[in-house]
Amino acid sequence: MNPYRVLAAVAADWGRLGPYLRSVTEGTEGTEGTADAGDPGDAGDATGAPNGLSSALRSLRSMERHAPGRTAAAGATARFVLALLPPAEAERLVATHSGRLAGTLENETSADGTPAEETYAGFTAADLAFLLLDDNPMVGPLLGPVRERLLSYPMLDDWAAEAHARTPGLIRLRGESGARGVDRIPSFQFGDAATPWPVVVAVNGLLDVARDPWGAADWWLSANGYLGVAPAELLGSGQDGQLVGTASYLVEGE
Repeated sequence: MNPYRVLAAVAADWGRLGPYLRSVTEGTEGTEGTADAGDPGDAGDATGAPNGLSSALRSLRSMERHAPGRTAAAGATARFVLALLPPAEAERLVATHSGRLAGTLENETSADGTPAEETYAGFTAADLAFLLLDDNPMVGPLLGPVRERLLSYPMLDDWAAEAHARTPGLIRLRGESGARGVDRIPSFQFGDAATPWPVVVAVNGLLDVARDPWGAADWWLSANGYLGVAPAELLGSGQDGQLVGTASYLVEGE
C-alpha cells in the first residue's frame, strides 16, 4: 500500500468519505469500518482509531519530507483511516493504491514540491490534515495554490494575533504550523497594530467572514474589476464608500 496516496485519495473524495472520519473524531457515533481491507499488513489494527487519527495526522504533518520514520508514520495514519471507513471503501482504497513506495526522481514532483508518488489527483496527505484537523477547505489542485497565495501576504505577529484573538469581524486564516493549525490574521486589516480599519470590519460583515474567511481574504487581496486594484490597496485612501458599495453589489448579486 502507498499510504500517502491513500490519504490523498481520501482528501480528494472528502465530500463522500469525510463524514465517516469526522463523525468519530468529533466524538459522535459513526459508521464503523474495518482494518482487514486487502493485505493485513497494509490495513493493520483498528484499535483506538477514533482517538488516534487526529494525533497521527498531527504527527505526520509535523515531519519534514525526508525525516526518518515518516513513511512508517504515513502507514500508521493510513491504517487509522482505513479502520474508520466502511469495508468496501477500505478495500477499494487498498486495491487502488497497492503499489509500494519506491525511489522518486527529483523532477517527479508536483507544483508544491510534493513527490508525484505521494499525490492523488493533485491532492496530498497534508490536504487531509487541513480538512480534518483545521476544517480548512482550501485544498487540492485548484484551491491549494489559492491558500498558499493568501497565506503568503503579511500577517500579524504572534503577539499581535493573540491580542486580537477575540476581536470581532476579522479575517482569520487557518494555516499550518508544525503539528498544529494556527489562526493567521492578515495585517492589511489594520491601520496600525492595535486598531482594525472600521471599513474592513464592515465589509467583512457583508462578506460573511465568519462563514467564509478565505473568500473574504481573496476579495480583499485580489484585483477587482470594478475598483481597478485589489480592495486592500484602497484602505486609508478615503474611498471607504466605494469599498462598501462594491462589496454590497457583490453580495446582492449572489
